[in-house]
Amino acid sequence: MPPATVMPYRSVYAPVAASVPKLRREASATLSRWHPPLPQEALDRALLIISELVSNTVRHTSRYSPRAELTLSFLDDSLDIAVHDGDPRLPVIPPSVHWHRTGGRGMRLVQDLVVEAGGRFEVRSAPGRTGTAVFASLPL
Repeated sequence: MPPATVMPYRSVYAPVAASVPKLRREASATLSRWHPPLPQEALDRALLIISELVSNTVRHTSRYSPRAELTLSFLDDSLDIAVHDGDPRLPVIPPSVHWHRTGGRGMRLVQDLVVEAGGRFEVRSAPGRTGTAVFASLPL
């Protein structure tokens, strides 16, 4: 488990397509430097969640929000991932996946990945600011 002294990672980014691979690389490098290192399965799960959440801001919030923010931190026994944007609309998470559709699976996938790992997932209005906050907490 990482020590309590690990500094959180925070990146404010423009919700454009180039941000997805850039933040995935930065998150991978950051999480790889934290000690002790995450197990590979936890790292892979975290990077997929980060990619999906950042992609969501690109697809759905860019016209409402010129900036978004990704935060990674270790709290107690968990890796916490948060994405905030300025879009006042909350995303809809379908109760089931319709595989014949070409979209609409990202938030469902994130929720399922978090729950499968025994973590917590929450979407709500961003506390103390305008917009939406998506939280994923993964146990370590």
